[in-house]
Amino acid sequence: MRNISLLVLSFLLHGSLLAQAPQEGIVKLTSQDVVSGKVDINSFINSAVVTLDDGRQLTYHASMITSIETVDECDFSRAYRCYDYRSNSFFDRMEKKLFQVVADGEITLLRRVFEYDVFDASDEYTVEEFYFIDEENKVKRLRNFKRQILPMMKDYQTEVEVFRDRNGLSNLHKEVNMYLLISYFNRLKGNEHIEEDALTMNE
Repeated sequence: MRNISLLVLSFLLHGSLLAQAPQEGIVKLTSQDVVSGKVDINSFINSAVVTLDDGRQLTYHASMITSIETVDECDFSRAYRCYDYRSNSFFDRMEKKLFQVVADGEITLLRRVFEYDVFDASDEYTVEEFYFIDEENKVKRLRNFKRQILPMMKDYQTEVEVFRDRNGLSNLHKEVNMYLLISYFNRLKGNEHIEEDALTMNE
């Protein structure tokens, strides 16, 4: 039963990790305003275009955005947030950038998708990059799950290893496996915090 549940979850997650076409959603701005419409997120230019019901299009740079929530035709929701980040590229600079929130909790897994046209509009390819928020609350590029993420799970090392073995999560470069393992760990830490709160209330 558990394997079937993981298979269904993997299928749903795979759909959520595809490059997103414009979807209905809301954009929360740093000005406290909220804009609703069809949202098109472009990681390459680090902005979101919102098409309103009257057809007007409003463009917001990541520096103007707090968060975005979208819902597709299957009622699958996606969340996006802005974080300060600078890559190792010579031409990049530290600024607010838009990230999809893939898993949230004690460990936060983030994702960005870049679509490039090659020669003409009918020839394009997609590059996706994964990130995480480290223990100093900084966004880091995820390059090696075992070296960067597993040490953050040391409090539940035994439970995480058992979960990996039971569910065949040997390849930790696969986005679905990363999501499942981080989500499992976050649930363990979440239950820990609930138990701590209950003890505090009973004192």
